[in-house]
Parts: sequence; structure tokens; C-alpha cells
Amino acid sequence: MNQADKFEVHYYFGDESHSMDAVVRNKCEAEILAILLETADTLKINIDINAEVFKEGGLRDFWRILGQNNNQITILLVIATIVLSRIPTTDPEIEALEKEIKQLTIEEKKLNIEKLKLELSEKSVEEIDKATIGKAARHVDRNLKIVKRRSNLYSTLSNYHKVQSIGVNALGYNFEGFIDERIVQRSSFKNFILSTNKLRSEVDDSAEVSIVSPVLKEGRYKWKGIYQDKPISFDMHDSEFKEQVLLEQVAFKHGSAIKCVLRIARELDEIGEVKITGYSVATVIEVTDGFTTTPTTQGKRYVQAKKMADSQGDLFA
Repeated sequence: MNQADKFEVHYYFGDESHSMDAVVRNKCEAEILAILLETADTLKINIDINAEVFKEGGLRDFWRILGQNNNQITILLVIATIVLSRIPTTDPEIEALEKEIKQLTIEEKKLNIEKLKLELSEKSVEEIDKATIGKAARHVDRNLKIVKRRSNLYSTLSNYHKVQSIGVNALGYNFEGFIDERIVQRSSFKNFILSTNKLRSEVDDSAEVSIVSPVLKEGRYKWKGIYQDKPISFDMHDSEFKEQVLLEQVAFKHGSAIKCVLRIARELDEIGEVKITGYSVATVIEVTDGFTTTPTTQGKRYVQAKKMADSQGDLFA
């Protein structure tokens, strides 16, 4: 057998039954299908998924994957089994994952995928370099949507104690295993579950924010402004600037804006999409009224410190 067209998920129970809570099963199915579709999208492979008749033996679900290139479908299924079953070697913290993701440039990722697609179109599955498949699998494995969906899957299973382990496999046309079934034991479920949905904050150290509504009195009120043509509410964490505003040393009028260090808080939602949860200004660098631009004292300190840090970085580059 040299090609696969089906994906199997096998739930192993601690008893001799062949039934499973319908709500739990449907939740698991939704996450698995989302992972398959996102894997295909990441690999730039167009697919459709059809449900096949399930079989007993614990409980086994099958999906037939349809596409234009059988080699692509086969490798897609192999990579999906790896992604769903390979236990993370690092702490499943989003921040750690983001550090890993940034090690590969966008161009490198595209090259890995294009190289795999070229090999798939020119060679049989057996002839494809395993290192190329491994790179593609690692790229898919770092997709935050897949990471979150996989976390949802194992979180659901960890709360359903009837399932003692889960197996995944790529199957051929006659339901024969294309590769050995990959099994994850209950004790390892926790390794796939994210401990937080929070992402590392993005920092724009030269953000330009037009002031719509400043806060002119003490208290934990949010400022309002326009950033990149979008209205935002933000916290002002520059204590020196806040004091100047309260002492009326800074006046605001139509056209007032600040150049600042803007922190953008982000997190993953339940389907792995990145959403912005808030904005905060760490340092105000400059203030303008539309005609005159005035650097702030703390802004000068920040710019000078950044120049020194950048120059030291260049020495060790």
C-alpha cells in the first residue's frame, strides 16, 4: 500500500463498552475536523471531508479525505497523525510557542511547504525525503490555531474519564493502516493542554495615536484615540505624562496626537484566532498639537536607551 485516503480516530475505553457520550464525541469531532482543515490550509491543499461508517472496538471514527492529488492527501494524513499525537517537548505555554514560531521566517516556511508540494507532484510517497515531511509537520505543529484546537480536544478528553487513550492513523482504501497507529495515553493528555490563552503583547515603539478623549482627572479611566485609522480605548501608564496633564502642562485640542510606546495585549479565542484584548501606553515620546511637536523628557530617555541597546545588539550580531 503506497497511498492513504482516510483518517481514523480510535477511542480506547477502560471497559468493554462501545458507546460514548454524544456531546463529548461531537466536541472531539469538531476539534479534529478543524485540525484536519487547518492542516490542509497550512499546506495549501484543497480537500473535502466525508464521514465513513464508524466501527466498534472501543469506538472508531473514520473520515475519507477527498482531493485532486493522492500523494498530497497521503502526506496530509501522515502529518495530521503526527500533529495530533506527538507530545510537545516544551512547556505548552503560548509565549514559549511564539518564540519557537519566530525562529522560522515567513519565507522559510513558504519554502518548506513549496518544496514539499513540488516533491509530491513529482515523486511517489515512498520517494519523498522524510526530512522534508518532518519540516512540514513542525511548521503545521506551530500553527496557533492547531495548537489551540488540539488543546481543546485533549482538555475535553481529560474531563471524560471513560477514554483511557486515543489512537490516530492514516488508512488506505481498504481501511488498512498506512502507518502504525499512534496512541496517546490518558497520562499524556495534560501535555497538550495550554495553561493560558494569553499571547505575548505586541509593542509598537513609534505608535502615533490621535487623541479623541483625554483623561483630565485622577482615576482609572481609559483614554480614547485613533490608532492606524481605528478607534481604540487605552490605559495611560506613563505616570510623568499623566501628572503633566493633571497639572495642565499639556493642553489638548483638535489635531492633538502623541507618539508613544504602545503595548497591545492579545490572546487566543476558542478557535485559535488571535484577538486584541487591550491597549496601553507605556511611554509618551512626543506630543503634537497639529503644528508643533514637543519631545517629552521620558521620551528622550527612552529613545536614548533604545539606541544604546540597539548598538550593543549590533556588536554581538
